Amino acid sequence: MSVNVEVPFVGEAIEQMRVVRWLKAPGDAVRAEEPLVEVTTEKIDFVVEAPASGTLVEIRAAEGAHVVPNEVVAVIAP
Repeated sequence: MSVNVEVPFVGEAIEQMRVVRWLKAPGDAVRAEEPLVEVTTEKIDFVVEAPASGTLVEIRAAEGAHVVPNEVVAVIAP
């Protein structure tokens, strides 16, 4: 079963974020809690980690794209 990678909720005042850089590409193996993508807001920069181990099969938000909390930005398959 595939696992969605979602942008976390980082605070009430943060409504929009931007994808800075993907650290993995589709087809790459990933481990749970491994950094996947760098994201920035007006106030902080942070890394979204893989929620599970597997293969990164899809990226849904390109570098430079604006995303919101809980948005699915990638998919990992076992």
